[in-house]
Amino acid sequence: MLNVIIRNKILETPNIASFELVREDGEKMPAFETGSHVDVHIAEGLIRQYSLINHPNSDEFYKIAVLNDDQSRGGSVALHNHVQIGDKIRISEPRNLFPLNVKSEKVMLFAGGIGITPIMSMAIELNNLGVDFELHYHTRSKADTAFYEQLSHCSFASKVFFYCDNTKEESHDAVNKALSSFTDNTHLYTCGPVGYMDYIFDSARANSWKEENLHKEVFKAEPKASESGDQAFKLILSRSGLEIDVAADQTALEAIDAAGVTVDVSCEMGICGACLTKVTAGVPDHRDDFLSDDEKSKNDQFTPCCSRAISDSLTLDL
Repeated sequence: MLNVIIRNKILETPNIASFELVREDGEKMPAFETGSHVDVHIAEGLIRQYSLINHPNSDEFYKIAVLNDDQSRGGSVALHNHVQIGDKIRISEPRNLFPLNVKSEKVMLFAGGIGITPIMSMAIELNNLGVDFELHYHTRSKADTAFYEQLSHCSFASKVFFYCDNTKEESHDAVNKALSSFTDNTHLYTCGPVGYMDYIFDSARANSWKEENLHKEVFKAEPKASESGDQAFKLILSRSGLEIDVAADQTALEAIDAAGVTVDVSCEMGICGACLTKVTAGVPDHRDDFLSDDEKSKNDQFTPCCSRAISDSLTLDL
């Protein structure tokens, strides 16, 4: 964990604020790969993930951008309304769940709204490496377009295409035109709301793109359930000396929380891994998008926010 100070806070649009984070001890920030994010510990039990934005002084400070979402579960609202310049927070070391293939012949980048944060970072790296790319950026209006001035006047401005005043038909035609020339070494990366990313993927598939060339930053996990429906099971918390019943309509995390045992939590959808918990006995029913297939096969950890049990009980190191 890194203890950091909010060095700067800038309102990029009426609903998007950027934050510059420096280490409290004055040391350099750890290096990170394009596409990486950090876990931001906003308050006790409130952890959220935010993509890191590439810039020339990233060893001096990290930069993130946060949307003040009407449907926020508390994280973005807290950062917008309560976290100010000079405040101290904790963040994790960077990790990358959205890696960029820099050996591509060409890269097509599509950003919807706040999804510009990792996508802009990819554009910066591709430009520095001399890899051909295009950046297509969709927003509701120019006023809602974060980093508009920066992207309009950067060294690769001719490769950035804004869609903020276009009709749906105009945007659809432009997306299809951009995706019409697929090659085996052309890759697509998209980030934004789920519906937006699905639209970009569907448009790519309609233009004969291969699945292995399509990449997205997951915001929400797809719901997963067993064919026979969810069943009740028992949790044994070895360190707490508790046995907890998990009802069929209850998550393991909800049951653990109701028993008064604290587990770090963030996305609550099996994406971020914040709640990952060690399993010492029993077989989990893995429903997350965080663990690899190899990690799941070991059955020695699971995500209680969404995963359940195949066996009648699970023993956890809690």
